[in-house]
Parts: sequence; C-alpha cells; structure tokens
Amino acid sequence: MVKYTINVTIDLRLLAMKLRERGKKFIRVHELAYELGVSPKTAGKVLVSLAKLGYVVRWSEGVYMLIEEKPVKYRVVNKDVLKTI
Repeated sequence: MVKYTINVTIDLRLLAMKLRERGKKFIRVHELAYELGVSPKTAGKVLVSLAKLGYVVRWSEGVYMLIEEKPVKYRVVNKDVLKTI
C-alpha cells in the first residue's frame, strides 16, 4: 500500500523567532499557509498552537498579532528572592 501523506514536525519556538525577525506586527493565516506550503487549515492550527504558547494573540478572523517577547513568569519564594519558573 502506498502512503500519500507525511507527518512534519515544526519547531514552534524557531517559527516564532523567524516571524518576529521579519519585523511585521501581524500575520495572516493564508500568508503563513503560503510560506509553509500547507493548507490554511493547517496554518490556522499552527497559529493556535503559537497562541497557546504565548507567541501570538488572535486579532481578528484569520489574523494574529505577534507578541514582542514571551513574558517571563516569576513567583515569590522569599521576600528578598524571586525565582524564575
């Protein structure tokens, strides 16, 4: 039996870094689909995953806004010491 599909792994951190380096503030689903050579549905899933990781936020239907840098979370361990999570 011949298999006509493949599975591809995308490093989301690297993709987010590359998108930030372009200097654009917004990314469209269709634009990302064209650049990655995937369907708009797959590109939408990639952007949803990036949103869950905090790299983008949904701006409107089919458009996501890139976040400058992922915020660092801290928790108070001691009054004088902050520990990075």
